[in-house]
Amino acid sequence: MKKLRWRLFLHFTIQFISIAVLMVIVILMTLFIVIAYYSNDVAENNYYEAKLESITIETGNSFKHLEMNDGWDEGLAEDNLWVQIINEEGKVVEAGNVPTEIPMQYSQFQLLQMQETNELQGYSLTFYLETFYESPYLFVLGHYDHERPFLQKLVQDYGQKTGIAAQHLAEVERKLERIEGSLTLYDQNENVKQTLGEAPEQEREKPLDLFRRKEQPDVYSTKKTTYKDSDSGLIWVLTTPNENKKDRSFDSYRDLAIAFGITGIIVLLITIIISVWNGFRYGNPLFIFTNWLSRMGNEQYEEVLTERERKQVFRKNGKTKLRYRLYDEVFHAFYEMAAKLAASKKEREELEENREEWMTGISHDLRTPLSTMQGYGKMLESDQYEWTKEELVDIGKTLGEKSDYMLSLIEDFSLSFQLKNQEAPASFKRKDVNNLMRKTLSKFTGDLTLKNNYLISFHPLEDSHYFSVDEKWFERMIDNLIYNAIKHNPPGTSIEVILSKIDSRNEFRIMIKDNGVGMDEETKNHLFTRYYRGTNTDERIEGTGLGMNIAMRIAQLHRGDMFVETENHQGTIVSIIFPLS
Repeated sequence: MKKLRWRLFLHFTIQFISIAVLMVIVILMTLFIVIAYYSNDVAENNYYEAKLESITIETGNSFKHLEMNDGWDEGLAEDNLWVQIINEEGKVVEAGNVPTEIPMQYSQFQLLQMQETNELQGYSLTFYLETFYESPYLFVLGHYDHERPFLQKLVQDYGQKTGIAAQHLAEVERKLERIEGSLTLYDQNENVKQTLGEAPEQEREKPLDLFRRKEQPDVYSTKKTTYKDSDSGLIWVLTTPNENKKDRSFDSYRDLAIAFGITGIIVLLITIIISVWNGFRYGNPLFIFTNWLSRMGNEQYEEVLTERERKQVFRKNGKTKLRYRLYDEVFHAFYEMAAKLAASKKEREELEENREEWMTGISHDLRTPLSTMQGYGKMLESDQYEWTKEELVDIGKTLGEKSDYMLSLIEDFSLSFQLKNQEAPASFKRKDVNNLMRKTLSKFTGDLTLKNNYLISFHPLEDSHYFSVDEKWFERMIDNLIYNAIKHNPPGTSIEVILSKIDSRNEFRIMIKDNGVGMDEETKNHLFTRYYRGTNTDERIEGTGLGMNIAMRIAQLHRGDMFVETENHQGTIVSIIFPLS
């Protein structure tokens, strides 16, 4: 028993440590995945914004003042970018790859102009305001926009009131060809005046794409630069390929990873302490439980707890000690359990009986599709008829459907047991009554083995009506009723499925009517009794009597009622009434 005690302590310790390690791994993996996806998403939408955000992460460990890590500006020159970090006074406190003509101090008016135009001395700007520290810092990323000065130069050199003169067209075309761009001139009424150059392949754009291009320029494969000539009133639009439409990789998130690593270590240490405490906290009660189970296994029902265990668990006044208070109900239940162990034997016997019923239900459910498949086999085996290709295809289709149906039955073979104990899982959805019935009856109307022997007809509702139904169980119920009408009636029997609406109660009725042999009063009274088999038919009865019982319980599962009208040699009518949605 001492070995068991230490095994229990070791088990709990390893369990909690494993949970903690797994938790840390999951957190870290989730973090890196989220960061990677976020970075790629931002990069695909706006490369310069994503680049600037990656730079803002390269800060030091201070929580008061901004201190950039060494080497934060590496790679800016390679991408032809420059970055300035400006404090609240307008002074540049950090800079990387900044051209000499760019100022290192800004006034409020200069910053306002930069914000409104997103330009500074021919460079396009991207901004990011960092407010984490005691005072804010403005990150400014600049890149040279080659298209804008190119377009301004075209307007300056060739722009006229009517557009580009004919003698300059060839020269402008050559300039556009070098940058793989196209030029379109619009008048004030948005009419195209001139188009030059071969336009790059681009997406069809909608009016709101104008705003999206500003916020997410790198979503598009082309870049559009616009200039309005105040003299002529013409709008010049230059379209060029977007070189930034691709995934980019940025600097690592080292500091963030270190922070989460430290957090993970702290979580792990705390978890180890808790696991050791839990090992002793829950180990002793489990040790007592194990001893009790061992005695119960040896049928020592009179000794629930030993004298030593009683002193360990209970006070002299009979109350449970504080350290075992969590299991107070358990210890008291021990005494009740000892008195009930005799009854458990009877419960096991009932369980065994239910298992037998359960297996019998499987046999019942599988027999019907197997009979159809057997019938097809005998038909194909016979050489009295030459089958056409279409008939063989239909037969193969039906055999496949029956096979699928059998697999479905095998998966749901516990339905009878579940329905008896009100444990059947159901997923209700609103369905059209007519469509649902047509779908359910299609397996019968398309069955070649039934067409020549049984006439099955369907009469739908005049209008579409809906009700809440679990389609799988509903189909099972109708299948049982139709198969029952076929099995217990001779060939030539007519089976009608009639839908009607009961307006006064907002309900509808499914009526399954046949003109077969009917049944006597005794059979009718026991029709829904489990495992009862009728005795008024001439055929050999091999069923288990589960079909009608299952159908009735499924109807009840859908808040429905089932009624039977029948007489000997007068046919049978089975009516099921359901509430509409």
